Amino acid sequence: MSKKRIISFESGRLIALFAIIALHSQIFMKSPLIFGEPLIGMILNQASRFAVPLFFIMAGYFYFPKLLTSDSKEEVFWHYTKPLLQMWFGWSLIFLVVPFNITTLLNEGYWVERTNYWNTLMVNPINSLFEGGFVHLWYIPALVCAIGIITLLNSFKLDNLLLPIALVLFVYGCAAGSYVPLTDMQAPIFTRNGPFFSTLLVALGYEIHRRKLCLASKQSLLIAITGFVLFLLEANYLYFFANGAFYHDFLFGTPIWAIGIFLFLQGKPNFGEKLKASTMSNDMLGVYLCHFIVVIYFFNLVFMLEISPLISSVLAVPFAFIISLLIVKALRKLPFGKLLVR
Repeated sequence: MSKKRIISFESGRLIALFAIIALHSQIFMKSPLIFGEPLIGMILNQASRFAVPLFFIMAGYFYFPKLLTSDSKEEVFWHYTKPLLQMWFGWSLIFLVVPFNITTLLNEGYWVERTNYWNTLMVNPINSLFEGGFVHLWYIPALVCAIGIITLLNSFKLDNLLLPIALVLFVYGCAAGSYVPLTDMQAPIFTRNGPFFSTLLVALGYEIHRRKLCLASKQSLLIAITGFVLFLLEANYLYFFANGAFYHDFLFGTPIWAIGIFLFLQGKPNFGEKLKASTMSNDMLGVYLCHFIVVIYFFNLVFMLEISPLISSVLAVPFAFIISLLIVKALRKLPFGKLLVR
């Protein structure tokens, strides 16, 4: 990212981070119930799905000038990805060795608790390789795959092939992912992982910077709303008419939705100024990487203390964010901290 922080982008990243924590905390998915369904939780769950795609687009946007100003494309790639892979490996080890289920730990011991988890990872070891020690860590290998494809094509001056290749990967990811009930296509790994979705989103950010694209705020919002509505229509169609799932990470509406939000933030550089997000800019990736373990222990406490679902939903996001932020700041002061946080 450039040294001069763009306020709206930093605010967008912070809002997206809160959305991810809310999604992983499954807030309001048990209470309140409306017509017997957790409608508020379901809406929030779907509305949070812009977050990781927005991260990917921003990554591509800021990667372009790095490639443009360097003669060694390989050096740029490794300089960008090496710290990401170090953090991915470090957090993977932590999630592999730290117990999640306190009840099982106390009743049956550490080895049983961990073996149960390791066995789930070994059901599909190739997929686990593209995720790491826990499910949310997939973001880093997916980003590295996308950055690698972009760097390779740029080094051979084949930038014009980037979007076609990315589109093919994205269509395949949807066909062998959420649309499996219709296509019956099978992929060797969960298509959210790897290059299938990340490449298009990172490429969009890259191309926006390369082509110097921008839009008026109203147009950007219209694109974002169109993408979100398409996303919801797809999700509902797959659920009600194709016997699929209701919750989806990526659908065809996803890139439209995310690019609309990005272009809006680009056109409103002072958006969210009062959030002071720039002061936490270097902490956000670390918070993303460690927040899930905080969420896990929070819900262990909820279970043991018998806290109501409604109260836990209200407390989950601020608790996870604040504790994760404190952990990140503490890790930075340790000798090995650079392996886990920026």
